[in-house]
Amino acid sequence: ALSDKSRRKTDEAGMNNSSDEKTDETMSPSGSAKRLEEVLDNLNLETLSAPLLRTLLSQTMETLKVARRRVDEQESKIEILTRLSTTDPATSLLNMRGIHLTLRKLLARAKRDETGGALLVIDLDGFKLINKTFGHAAGNDVLVGVARYLMDAVREGDEIARLGGDEFAIIMPGVTPFEADKRAMAINAGLNQLIIPWQERTIHVRGSVGGACFGPEDDMKSVYRRADEDKYRRKSKRKALQTTGGKHDA
Repeated sequence: ALSDKSRRKTDEAGMNNSSDEKTDETMSPSGSAKRLEEVLDNLNLETLSAPLLRTLLSQTMETLKVARRRVDEQESKIEILTRLSTTDPATSLLNMRGIHLTLRKLLARAKRDETGGALLVIDLDGFKLINKTFGHAAGNDVLVGVARYLMDAVREGDEIARLGGDEFAIIMPGVTPFEADKRAMAINAGLNQLIIPWQERTIHVRGSVGGACFGPEDDMKSVYRRADEDKYRRKSKRKALQTTGGKHDA
């Protein structure tokens, strides 16, 4: 057996050699973990003294702390990227990808729990003419104004999205067909009374709201198709865009 003195010298020599071998790679979490694993694999536990064990334990704890921080940082970055990939930058609503993910989850839940809900789709009438007449800045204000109106008009738990251009969608989980029709009519009425001020003029918003209920037997494609068909039936009944007395109907 080694004497305490010779064991300490062996420990110190091993520690000094380890210190001299540090590189940029071993300072990273993966490098530190690899280096620590190599050291532990080569250890003869019978020859270790208490000081070296304490040093190894300290190094292990530091490596774990660094690794945990890096994991937290990566999770935060992933969360931010996910949010950006599902958010419409103009309105801060969900975008098409975000609403598709939400609807897919709700349809899966509907199959599992025998539940349902409704999808509303909204199309602004004459939006292209707003951009042409007043410019894209005015068009952006209209989109933001519509988004704010929809956020005030829905229940907690409903999801709103801008699908792109002048199209929006609302998912209403758990509503009955009667409730869905009633709320769609209320949203349609409020939307067509919405006025957006623009440079001492007013832009009167006009739009069409269609919808479809879904249940355990539905898929996303069929739900969107039925909602779009309902929207276009309603849209075909609306009058063409009109401009009177400095007021612009969209």
